[in-house]
Amino acid sequence: MVSKTFTGYLLALGPIVMLATWIFLWDALVPGAPEGAVGEAKILADIEGGMENFALTKLVSFIGLGGMMAMALGYTLWARLLRGEGKKGTTFATVAAIAIPVIAAGMMMSMDFNYGAADAYESGDTSSALILGAVAEYSGGEILWTFLMLSVSFIGIATVLQETDTVNRSIGGILAVATLVMFASWFTTFEGLDFLWMLWMLVTVVAGVNMIIRQKA
Repeated sequence: MVSKTFTGYLLALGPIVMLATWIFLWDALVPGAPEGAVGEAKILADIEGGMENFALTKLVSFIGLGGMMAMALGYTLWARLLRGEGKKGTTFATVAAIAIPVIAAGMMMSMDFNYGAADAYESGDTSSALILGAVAEYSGGEILWTFLMLSVSFIGIATVLQETDTVNRSIGGILAVATLVMFASWFTTFEGLDFLWMLWMLVTVVAGVNMIIRQKA
């Protein structure tokens, strides 16, 4: 049986660890390309910066990826909690429970291209390092996150359909609306994406904390 407390901790801590790592720790500890660098110059500078202290780079990236995977696992377990014969929205929850692990695997593969670029650079194969670095730079940030948004919106919809508590329904509703708008924005231009993205992360943390509190009450 899925533990709601464990799921809550994953949802509460995953986004915090992820954001703290990629927004603060990465820029502070891992040298990157100078401002204004583009194309091969940027990719090469990023690789060289990461190679200055490769052990530290791997540690920081592992922590950041760990936060992402914790959040993905938390959402997967939440979706599984919403499944069940006769439950409203169980089809939405089932799709999310299947899709999110696949999306998480794709994100891990995208991250692994960075390590491949570092290995190629270290062996003197700069051309292959640039190719792998370019793949890592431009993949994983579009369609994977888009489908994650859609899957999370399904969890929000299922939550609204099943819950009777106002707080739980509000969390599900905000999550569904925010991620559906973000999903739709992939097909058009929308200026408020940064706000919605931060709202998504905030509501994820709130959902996790709420789940923990409800289990301990």
